[in-house]
Amino acid sequence: MMWTYKQSSGEMLNADGKTIAMGYSGHLQGKNNPDLQSQPDVGPIPQGLWSILGPPVDTTSHGPFVLHLHPDSDTRTFGRSGFLIHGDSIVHPGMASLGCIILLRTAREQIWQSNDHRLQVVQ
Repeated sequence: MMWTYKQSSGEMLNADGKTIAMGYSGHLQGKNNPDLQSQPDVGPIPQGLWSILGPPVDTTSHGPFVLHLHPDSDTRTFGRSGFLIHGDSIVHPGMASLGCIILLRTAREQIWQSNDHRLQVVQ
């Protein structure tokens, strides 16, 4: 069982392949743009396998119920790090990601409560 995030559309799918949320990853021209996944602070989270780490935390910079992501050893991150799943900016909606996955809190809660803490990022 594993969650799937689609870089090109922002869809988060559960293990049954059902879309549970639409979000985004990446900034400006890198938003939902797999071709820019190697670009720090611009492209979306890189393709590969990730672990979803918890427990969820509340931060001043990323808001409530933030989930940390850790790449598998064979996931190519292009030297990038610090990936999270967190909520959108209230002040600048659509601009909260420098590569993190942005989803509504209800989706983040569903992911964490599922006890399925594996994520595959695909194009």
